Amino acid sequence: MNNRFLVILPLLAFGFMGTDAIAMDVQATFNELDKDSNGTLSESEAGEDAVLHENFSQIDTNQDGQLSLSEFKKFIQ
Repeated sequence: MNNRFLVILPLLAFGFMGTDAIAMDVQATFNELDKDSNGTLSESEAGEDAVLHENFSQIDTNQDGQLSLSEFKKFIQ
């Protein structure tokens, strides 16, 4: 299985963990995907994960072509 596909799946399975641990993992995952460290994920950066790539336009609620940390968190939760 492609490792890129596995970036988000563990976050979706963290329902049993405390919210602080989830928040740290969400932030860490977002930072890992944010290759240019500009605080947003471009469609290209989101393309590193199949789930994000497939749902990019739905996750990008303000339709600015970038995923903010807030949009990313809403998708994960």
